[in-house]
Amino acid sequence: MSRAPEEFPPTFTMPELLVHALVIELEAVQSYLDLASQMEECGNDAVAKLFAKMAELEQQHVDKIREQAGDIKLPELAPWEYRWSGMEPPENIDTAGIHYLMTPHQALKLALENEMSAKAFFEDIANSNMDARVRSLAEEFAGDEREHVAWMEEWLAKYPAPDADWDYDPDPPAAID
Repeated sequence: MSRAPEEFPPTFTMPELLVHALVIELEAVQSYLDLASQMEECGNDAVAKLFAKMAELEQQHVDKIREQAGDIKLPELAPWEYRWSGMEPPENIDTAGIHYLMTPHQALKLALENEMSAKAFFEDIANSNMDARVRSLAEEFAGDEREHVAWMEEWLAKYPAPDADWDYDPDPPAAID
């Protein structure tokens, strides 16, 4: 989860917010493309299409952020200079959680968790004590993520949770040396 608002320095600038948002959305595009591919390979076409659509929406956010940045020079940050709580951006899906027998329900739960994490990240910034323009833009980004959370919840309600033995495969794939 993202840091508490008091952990963000008051000097969080517009260029810093924009570069963080840009990296989050670029990572989200790739994560959703990866999930779409996995779901397509598993025969989950409806969810594959959903994730492909999410990748398109995230790409639209990338384009929007670049447009909002305009002539603002965005800082080039080393990985350890980003202000999220872990090593990865909040919306980056951990591919270790993707299984070849993953159900649509599980894939959507992964997506929901990451959308909620991105929402919390931007809400933390919007609620912190800093420049009004930065707060306003962070709130706009949080609103985008709230829409994604609602969409994931809507889709999740359509797919039941898997059985306890969801990952049983009587003939699992074997590595060829």
